[in-house]
Amino acid sequence: MSSIERTRILVAEVLRIPPERIEMETALSEVAQLDSLSLVEIASALDEEFDIRVPSDDLGTAQSLKDIVAIVERAPRR
Repeated sequence: MSSIERTRILVAEVLRIPPERIEMETALSEVAQLDSLSLVEIASALDEEFDIRVPSDDLGTAQSLKDIVAIVERAPRR
């Protein structure tokens, strides 16, 4: 499974929506209600899945799955 698909599934699980609703360019705020707790949960899930450290400030600026994938790709490895 690609890192894009893994990220899509993780984000969908945290937001409690079907992964099919999240496309690369879809604004996450259009498919789910995002709050600071959701962002922390996404960061934690990504940290565990990819063995990385996602800076919490970075996720606050993410608008789409594409943004989150870019954060994962540049996040420091543990």
